[in-house]
Amino acid sequence: IALPHDYVVPGGRFREVYYWDSYFSMLGLLVDDQKEYAKNMVDNFAYLIDKFGFVPNGNRAYYLSRSQPPFFAPMVGLLAEEYGDSVLLEYLPALEKEYNFWMLGSRNLKKSGDVSLRTAKVKGDFIVNRYHDNEAKPRPEGYREDSLLAKRSNQDREKLYTNIRAACESGWDFSSRWFVDPSDIGTIQTSNIAPVDLNSLLYYLEDMLAKAYELKENDERSQVLAKAAYERRRAVLTHFYDSELKWFVDYQFDRQSSNSNATLAGMY
Repeated sequence: IALPHDYVVPGGRFREVYYWDSYFSMLGLLVDDQKEYAKNMVDNFAYLIDKFGFVPNGNRAYYLSRSQPPFFAPMVGLLAEEYGDSVLLEYLPALEKEYNFWMLGSRNLKKSGDVSLRTAKVKGDFIVNRYHDNEAKPRPEGYREDSLLAKRSNQDREKLYTNIRAACESGWDFSSRWFVDPSDIGTIQTSNIAPVDLNSLLYYLEDMLAKAYELKENDERSQVLAKAAYERRRAVLTHFYDSELKWFVDYQFDRQSSNSNATLAGMY
């Protein structure tokens, strides 16, 4: 997928832009006073959001069924530190459009336990998010590995492929964080989990949108997003904290409770 501005790639065999990798590249660029390259990266993502409604996993056509951790808002936040809060207004349409992508399934949620696309309703009528992929077939970039795994896994093939692809959207591909049996990728269950890192990033996005609409003097929309951020914060504090571990962990839909899998995602 062609991009309008120069961009930085991870390197090695990765010759294309990757979404969440770019945030960390941007940190380095700003340390090195490469503001122009950093802004180019954000402008490229704004272009992708405008064109597709979200930032694909990478700028390859076969990545158009999934995204990656939504770091666009933190990237805009870095630019705001350099250029001031007017940046929030410049990127407001893209921020809103990306938010709509992650929340698209929420209109289908009626009761606790309902799941749709990247959204789910949990106890307390909280709406949280999960990683997902719009395709249920082997990945083009990993066709052989996925097909062979499907032959030996006891999991329904379509569910397996969705869970594998969802793990790729998470950026943690492949971590035992997503497995029922930590030693067996065939037990992957990414779609059954509301990740603490994803929901923290979406809290950040909701909070930034509320600030941006306040700057735009659209108080009604600002209050809607501020309430969404407040409710998500309540959801994370209520359902994602393990008092025994004293750590923030993921939430599992089948258990309707947090799991005890302590990972670095708790740092979010």
